[in-house]
Amino acid sequence: MATGTLLILCLVLLSIGWSCRGLSLVQSDLDAFVGFSKSVGLPGQPRWRHPCATAGVRCSRNRIVKIELDSMHLKGFIPPCIGGLTELRVLSLANNNLSSKLPPEIADCRKLEVLNLRHNRISGETKEEKTTIVPRLPPRRHRLAEEKINSTGPSINIAPKSSPQSGNRTRNSTAAVAPASPRTTPKKKHKKRSATKWVAGFVGGALTGILSGLLVSLLFRMAKNIIRGRRKLSGIEIFSPMIKRAEDLEFLEREDGVASLEIVGRGGCGEKIISTPAQDVVDLSEEDSKLLGKRMRQIRSEIQTVGHIRHRNLLPLLAHVARPDCHYLVYEYMKNGSLQDFLNEVSAGRRELEWAARHRIACGIAAGLEYLHLHHSPRIIHRDLKPANVLLDDDLVARITDFGLAKGLPEANTHMTTSNVVGTLGFIAPEYHQTLKFTVKCDIYSFGVLLAVLVVGKLPSDAFFQSTEELSMVKWLRNVMGSPDPSRAINATLLGNGYEDQMLLLLKIACFCTVDDPKERPNSKEVRTMLEQVKH
Repeated sequence: MATGTLLILCLVLLSIGWSCRGLSLVQSDLDAFVGFSKSVGLPGQPRWRHPCATAGVRCSRNRIVKIELDSMHLKGFIPPCIGGLTELRVLSLANNNLSSKLPPEIADCRKLEVLNLRHNRISGETKEEKTTIVPRLPPRRHRLAEEKINSTGPSINIAPKSSPQSGNRTRNSTAAVAPASPRTTPKKKHKKRSATKWVAGFVGGALTGILSGLLVSLLFRMAKNIIRGRRKLSGIEIFSPMIKRAEDLEFLEREDGVASLEIVGRGGCGEKIISTPAQDVVDLSEEDSKLLGKRMRQIRSEIQTVGHIRHRNLLPLLAHVARPDCHYLVYEYMKNGSLQDFLNEVSAGRRELEWAARHRIACGIAAGLEYLHLHHSPRIIHRDLKPANVLLDDDLVARITDFGLAKGLPEANTHMTTSNVVGTLGFIAPEYHQTLKFTVKCDIYSFGVLLAVLVVGKLPSDAFFQSTEELSMVKWLRNVMGSPDPSRAINATLLGNGYEDQMLLLLKIACFCTVDDPKERPNSKEVRTMLEQVKH
């Protein structure tokens, strides 16, 4: 039974066919999406990519609820099988090259709220067809619009019935409302009176808006000045309510403020608690002063960005204390330390880390990475993802740290190996050595190595890999996973608990993330989706 289960689960990640990857979707949605993709000419996706991991597609409770493929150079037509997506709420295909007619089966999408087909070559329905489709759609906030092909080409729109006062319409669409009954032409006097009321209302509304804007701006400036006043212009910037008073951090502004504190760790952005003797002050040239000022402003800007990031799997920055010679970043203390520290304790036999906790940690790191890569603006690339930069809270929830700061700091303080290399040996993607450019796919490579560490129980720098023929953890893992006995890659302390199949699946995901060609690596959302499907 276990062998059969292993074979099925391995096929999920080896072949990654649509039929296997669609198990988490209702079959009708999967069939409808496959037919839709072929009909509209959706660019070819990797065979292992899950429909819900496709950019622009969103799923909820095993159903597709959103398809947003604007400006994707799609060609073809909207097929009748679109009606099979009965939970679809948003269908947006604007700015493509679709043609033919809108199928009547679209009315089967009874939960559809937004339908946007602007800038396509879809011809509108005839009057008879339109009357059969429109009444079948529920009275929601639908929007169906398209550019006219020529002067005789139809332009159609489905929208809520407007009240006489709400007459705003887009340039390329017309509201599908019942025609008004004939009325007599109003008198000239009535026209003048209406025009006067319209002008008065416009002027009054404009003045009200201007006054409201000025009031909000004034209140914002007053609040900002009050906050600055409370901080006494001391250079202390607080980002979290966990720190009640700025006075609690004033000791960091003194020369000997951290002299008695213990250094609990070091990372890519500096020591966790650092004490250095005061350096002699030297006179700077005007050019050096300008360069230093620019660098300081850049650092402050990046710290402000990081200070406002909030995610369950990212360690929040609580406060920032700026000094002429350094910057203090205040974080919440994690008593379980880093993932690397915890794994070292496990290797020494002093602690235990069961498989369920390791899987939960992997999913948490993937979720945090997805937020940095896809959901935060501007996008943030970590550049040094490794077990030492993942902290564990009291419940062993993963918290990524040291993110978002490496770009703005001096080169000498951001590198872990040499002055020209970003990151940590063993976790650096191979293409970085040729391009010296770090991308999101470099982060994915580092995450793949981290996944391997969770199961293998060894770091890439471990002496074990130096004694192998491959001389590399990643290459060694590829060979072992392709051998008749891939379970050799699993740490001995994890064997015999009944979860070997799931561990091998996680190692296969690690291999996907560390392929040599960065274009073949999955993105962070796809990685998180695959990890969540490995049930523990």
